[in-house]
Amino acid sequence: MSESAGTATQTPGPSGQGDPPKLGNIIKLAFRTLPYLRGTWRDILRLAAVALPFILLAIPVTMLSTDLVVNRLLRGEPVTSIEATLLMLDPAQFVDVEKLTVESRQILRGRMVLFAVVSTVIGTPIFLGVVFYFLRLIQRINQSLRMHMMAQVQAMSMRHHASTRVGESIYHAYQDSSMVANLMFMLIRPIPSMIRAVWLVFFVYLLDWQLTAMLGALYVLAFLLARWFGARLRVEFRKAREANTRLTARIQETMAGIKVVKAFGIEAEEQGHFDRHSRDAFHSAYRARSLLAAYGIVSFIFSAIPPLAAACYLAVYANEGRELVAGAALAFTGFAVWNLGAYSYAMGRMNSAAGAVRGLMGMWGVTQDMTVGMERAFSQVDLKPEVQNADDAVAFPGLQDEVTFENVSFAYQPERPVLQNVELAAKAGTITALVGPTGSGKSTLVSLLLRLFDPDEGRIRVDGKDIRGFTLESLRDNISIALQENLLFGTSIRENIRYAVPEASDETVRDAARVACADEYIMEQPEGYDTPLGERGTKLSTGQRQRLSIARAVIKDTPVLILDEPTASLDADTELRVLQNLSEWGKGRAIFIITHRLSTIRQADHIVYLRDGKVEEQGSHDALMVREGGAYRRFVELEEGSREEQPAAAASPALGAVGGAK
Repeated sequence: MSESAGTATQTPGPSGQGDPPKLGNIIKLAFRTLPYLRGTWRDILRLAAVALPFILLAIPVTMLSTDLVVNRLLRGEPVTSIEATLLMLDPAQFVDVEKLTVESRQILRGRMVLFAVVSTVIGTPIFLGVVFYFLRLIQRINQSLRMHMMAQVQAMSMRHHASTRVGESIYHAYQDSSMVANLMFMLIRPIPSMIRAVWLVFFVYLLDWQLTAMLGALYVLAFLLARWFGARLRVEFRKAREANTRLTARIQETMAGIKVVKAFGIEAEEQGHFDRHSRDAFHSAYRARSLLAAYGIVSFIFSAIPPLAAACYLAVYANEGRELVAGAALAFTGFAVWNLGAYSYAMGRMNSAAGAVRGLMGMWGVTQDMTVGMERAFSQVDLKPEVQNADDAVAFPGLQDEVTFENVSFAYQPERPVLQNVELAAKAGTITALVGPTGSGKSTLVSLLLRLFDPDEGRIRVDGKDIRGFTLESLRDNISIALQENLLFGTSIRENIRYAVPEASDETVRDAARVACADEYIMEQPEGYDTPLGERGTKLSTGQRQRLSIARAVIKDTPVLILDEPTASLDADTELRVLQNLSEWGKGRAIFIITHRLSTIRQADHIVYLRDGKVEEQGSHDALMVREGGAYRRFVELEEGSREEQPAAAASPALGAVGGAK
């Protein structure tokens, strides 16, 4: 095998465990999403080329707008030459004056409204375009990861699926995979806030260095809070996701087994199990969200302190009219000394910086949940399929002579072997019956032929060539199987039969149905082959579903056919006709039948009797029956004795009464 079972079933660590929630770990996860960005790089660059200038221009435009409203429009101070140029104002009336007249203010107000309207008309489509374009990119990335995860799950061997609950895989593919989009969104979304925070530090420094110190204290405090809360949020979000995974698995298992639940009347017990899992998921999610809410409240309180302190501090400066640190450099904006406009702008910048920090802290808290989801998603992506194509694998050439099992051994768990040293050969044009008690390894044996697993020891050959030398796709394309479960879908009968061969013609579908003796009852359905089936084919009897399953296997027209208990639910007459049809259809093909019914076994050319994973006997029915004390003969005698006792029991009133009382 290419990988051990342990390697094939990697899972996240225990609840609450994991690496510390460092920014480096999150960035590392983000870099893992880069392969899923393939084909989107140009779109990302276009997005950045539009969005970044838009963000950078917002600060000086806001600064000018504040000055125009507070100092020019309200206080009547002359506008700067830059402002006059932008608003197309006459310098003689608006710049080279001591005070703006009432008429000048009205003109200024009109120009400002016009400027706001033009900015809105131009900026709104750009902003909306950036947002929707970004959302589309994120969903494309999410779709790419989800498709990869689903392909990875399907590539895993049955050994992996035997130890993994279906609900877990559903939750990973549906919920955890969506975190790639959210994480990328959360990594890009803070960029404007980070740019604004850094940019504002620079502008605040131009106003006053003590304000910068206040912002620095806010940034340090925010970092310490994020670090302390982040570790605890990560633990709680991991517990919440694991609880929801268990809940999803419980729902899936209950829905899959709804017939059993109803048949045994255990709806109340199942509801109790669901209630417990649902409560666990609720409490886990509540604890995580409560901690996140507490983190948000603390962040809000602490981020409000520096702006409040700055308000008191700047009120004194504005009242005294002191010069700004870089008054000369900022003169073009109208700010040279502390006045009402400078005070208003500085407080706006302090509040904006505090808001940016508060937003970053909030994003950091939510990112903890996304990081946990991403780790769980990539734990699925990192799974290595146990069964893989060899580097030099070739296409399956077909069957000419025989299929052989040579010293094949296999175990799901090392200490519990399922098959041991199995040797058998199935010639083309023959039917090989695999017989033996329940748990003897019959189904596992044919699963190895399909390479749903690979043997731990030995090899399986087709015409002398190891099947591991064939590509998985071509091997499975040349083997048909009718499963014991008779899994059908809610589509039409026609679509169910040609499930594995969607392009099959209607005539081919009918031919396959005739081989399985299904055509006769299909034509009695209200819409014939176009009759829709219920969920899992519940509109049909077990025997009818079984024949559809056989037809689905026959339509592939493969050189190897596997039938798992194909006639278990058929009456004797139908069974005989199906087997005769299969014998005629199977000329030149190797057919394997797993069965317990003597009437089916007797139709086989070769019988392999398995017990405890070992081949005890093999040969024709007649040859095995003449062996005194033989395992197969004993099996037949027990089966025949059981059949003879059944009519006697039915004829006995006493037994009938006992049976009715059970």
